[in-house]
Amino acid sequence: MRTIAELIRWRAERHPDLEAIWYEGKSQTYAELNDSSSKLAGGLVAKLGLQPGDRVAILDKNCAAYMELLFALDKAGVVAAPINWRLTANEVTLIIQDMKPKLVVTGAEFKTTGAAAGIPTMTFGELPRGGDDPRRDVDGAVSTQFCTSGTTGLPKGAMLTGWNMLNTGLCLAIEMPELREGGRSLVAMPMFHLGGAGWAIWSMQEGTTLVIVREVVPDALLKVIVEQKIEVALLVPAVMLFLTELPQSKSADFSALKHITYGTAPISPDLLRRSIETFKCRFSQIYGLTETTGPFTALTHEHHVGEKLLSCGRPMYGARAKIVDANGKDLPPGEIGEILYQGESLMVGYWGRKKETDEVMRGGWFHSGDAGYIDKEGFIFIKDRIKDMIVSGSENVYPAEIEATLAGHSDIVEVAVIGVPDERWGESVKAVVVKRAGSKLTAEALIDWTRDKLAGYKRPRSVDFIDALPRNASGKMLKRKLREPYWAGYERKVN
Repeated sequence: MRTIAELIRWRAERHPDLEAIWYEGKSQTYAELNDSSSKLAGGLVAKLGLQPGDRVAILDKNCAAYMELLFALDKAGVVAAPINWRLTANEVTLIIQDMKPKLVVTGAEFKTTGAAAGIPTMTFGELPRGGDDPRRDVDGAVSTQFCTSGTTGLPKGAMLTGWNMLNTGLCLAIEMPELREGGRSLVAMPMFHLGGAGWAIWSMQEGTTLVIVREVVPDALLKVIVEQKIEVALLVPAVMLFLTELPQSKSADFSALKHITYGTAPISPDLLRRSIETFKCRFSQIYGLTETTGPFTALTHEHHVGEKLLSCGRPMYGARAKIVDANGKDLPPGEIGEILYQGESLMVGYWGRKKETDEVMRGGWFHSGDAGYIDKEGFIFIKDRIKDMIVSGSENVYPAEIEATLAGHSDIVEVAVIGVPDERWGESVKAVVVKRAGSKLTAEALIDWTRDKLAGYKRPRSVDFIDALPRNASGKMLKRKLREPYWAGYERKVN
């Protein structure tokens, strides 16, 4: 079984009457999902003339029809290309024009946005059906194309094969025995992201029932977790924060909940502690990128102790990781460099971008752009993005470490650390802070607070207070926008 289409066919044969999807009060069995996706695939081929390798863009919030289309497209040999519905109409148009899909499929509320690029656009309900499963899925063919976050420009399309996706699922199953046939898995993260569509497919590999929520509304999400007796979930720290802050979470019945996996953003020890106290289940952290088909490391529940809490875990089965310096030389345990990945979940490449593909896939390894180190036990500790590193004097300073420290201050809601020009040191450390409402925190007080927590060269030399940090539509912080005013007039963004 090496394609997504083979997955749903096999599951339908193994237990046809098992509930595959629950969405807004309606259920669908594995047999029904397999049959409906076959009829949809047949219609796409016979009536729309889609050919193997064609792209179909998808623009909608989470729904059962989204999953059905993913399986149908793979059966038709067509590449599914989800698009972030949070983007502006202009951003969506640019991505579609770059992708050149044969068709755009949208939810009703996004049809106008999808059609703006001049590509044939249909809602899920308008798609044609009829005929048998075309069985065009081929081992090794690209089946999905997920956009990278695009913090520095137009998002790149990471091309993933069916085996890329299924390999990640098999690795997760080893780390998470709570993923089981007949269990109930929450799909709350957006399906334009691997944390949504990928998690759904990985859960189906193990025969769980997907409980899909259209989007995250904390009160409603908490109700679904309890009433649908969710056993496993993939959440981001921000959603964990929303849920633990709800008053009703203190008395909610989470007895069915067995395991929460979290990732995509750093988590504070305080939030993790509160989450463990609230949900009373096992936790694991995962780390990976779109280009690696999501996670390739896992920090198990047993290792959520001591210094290991700062780690993203060890490489999962079959994954290989190493740390190299700027010249590509392997570094020993404890030394910081760039994290490289090698394994079965590595993407085919970026759609239409050979140069960018060659830049990140060198010497048989994928260059993540993340800075970190590996300890003697094989645990990986991420320090920051390579491009975000600050060089102050002769010292390399990693903003993520400082941000994690500052986030522990009770008056800070959000913080970003950047390097700004400094005549003496080249660059100095600046903290850009969002304060809690009513806080009287000053720059001097915050810097003084760090004196026993950070080495002198790591401490902020200056602090700015702002109302909100700039982010892209995926929620990732745009540090380049924070840096721009300070580096205006400089030829290089390093000093």
